[in-house]
Amino acid sequence: MGLTNLNKKRAILLTGKVGTGKSQKAKTFVENPVVFYANSIDYDIGSIPVENGIIIEDVHYKPEKDAILTILRNYRGQVVLTSVNEKSVPKEIKTMCQVKRAGSKNHLRESIETLAPRSEAPFSYERDTYSLVMEYLKTKDRDMICELMLFNKPSDTQILTWLSENMHPNRLVFVDGIVRRRWSQRYFYEMLSYAHVGNMIGRIQMPRRGTYSKIPSLSRRLGVRNPKLLSQLFEDEDFKTWAKTKLNNAECRLLKLGEKKRRKKTDPIKVQQTSLGDFI
Repeated sequence: MGLTNLNKKRAILLTGKVGTGKSQKAKTFVENPVVFYANSIDYDIGSIPVENGIIIEDVHYKPEKDAILTILRNYRGQVVLTSVNEKSVPKEIKTMCQVKRAGSKNHLRESIETLAPRSEAPFSYERDTYSLVMEYLKTKDRDMICELMLFNKPSDTQILTWLSENMHPNRLVFVDGIVRRRWSQRYFYEMLSYAHVGNMIGRIQMPRRGTYSKIPSLSRRLGVRNPKLLSQLFEDEDFKTWAKTKLNNAECRLLKLGEKKRRKKTDPIKVQQTSLGDFI
């Protein structure tokens, strides 16, 4: 260990999303810090007193890696780095730091409530398909469900497929058979929103993919239009041997042709003999 590393404090990496108080917590580790931004470091660290400390903000955004590593290797005071996540920090920098979390996700909300006690919690109308179906089935406020439907406008086929797995089909017959693609899109979402009361309890069922046979596609690959004729054609050993050359092992097992013969390293390789006539 070199003399420059003696009594050196290990750097601290604070990670947390925007609003979790990374900068405030970083100042608790140092008394009178010099603050840098990771993408713009141009300073002589030799002039910074050891007792002051250094804070490097936003290491996740285009960090000057060489400059930061120079600070971590040579500055003997406390260094604190901040980042929105741990993944975006270069590995060489992260290995030299002690990683800590900046705080709870509700830090920003708590600070807003302190400044504005009567403020309402933020609400976003954006939903993915799973979240939208979940709220549709379990939320009793159907006016809010109608607003979510009109805002997100999910695919009619997709939303009905998901709902049909979790509702009695009689509730969807009118919306699916009469309203969909015949009346206005807005009226479809409104009718669908009020087709359920939102009292479902338990887990929702995910739609399952339909199963299909691969034999028709394999039949077309072998040049046979009618798959029912394959069993008769496979009685011919020449056709059966030729078919194995066009299929892999899994497909051969599916058609009950048996395993393909695997070539061993010791098997001789047939080389076509050339004659003098081939060069003329």
